[in-house]
Amino acid sequence: MLELSAQRADARLVSHHEHRGLSLLPQRAVWRAETRTLFIADAHFGKAAAFRALGQPSPKGTTRDNLDRLDALVARFDPAQIVFLGDLFHARQAHAPGVAAAFLDWRRRRAALELRLVRGNHDLRAGDPPPELGIALVDEPHESAGVVARHHPLAPDECRRERATVLAGHLHPSVRLNGAARDSVRLPCFVLQERQIILPAFGAFTGGALVRGRDAKVCAIVDDQLLVINAMRGA
Repeated sequence: MLELSAQRADARLVSHHEHRGLSLLPQRAVWRAETRTLFIADAHFGKAAAFRALGQPSPKGTTRDNLDRLDALVARFDPAQIVFLGDLFHARQAHAPGVAAAFLDWRRRRAALELRLVRGNHDLRAGDPPPELGIALVDEPHESAGVVARHHPLAPDECRRERATVLAGHLHPSVRLNGAARDSVRLPCFVLQERQIILPAFGAFTGGALVRGRDAKVCAIVDDQLLVINAMRGA
């Protein structure tokens, strides 16, 4: 796992981070100005509804929160398209009437926006989105103008052989920063490995996993900023 010491790390706070012509955003997305494309990973729409259907307690309002944050990104960047890097919907229960109606209403208000989904493991369980959502469906890897969109990240040795820039999700990466007083904080983050960028989960109810690695560079999300931590040894 990446357990980075805050006082040892060469770190800086920034509003966004440029990497390989892409902007890493604290809104848990990647922006490519050249093609006016937003990349988002692991929204997991309907996860809370799926949990409730199984009798498990879960928060309400996560679908609206996800859509509101999507709206904020669209309003700010005016993208031509959004590419979802897998796990757009969590399970078949995610197509329950409440979630489906909210997403369809959002889609109708954004009818001119091109949506593309690179199928992830949860998308296979949930089934393809209904046609009225107007989402183009592709399997990984999906390459467009020198950027390879995936759901599952490449292994480190595969990253070293890859020539294109790779964007992936699936891991819901997070990083723990340790302070001098034995305190710590766990934050969602981007992970930069060779030519690959692993995005944090966009969804409001997804959790995060501490990522194992060595010599990693991470961009942790601190409120509306990124904490860029240069490569250092992980635990």
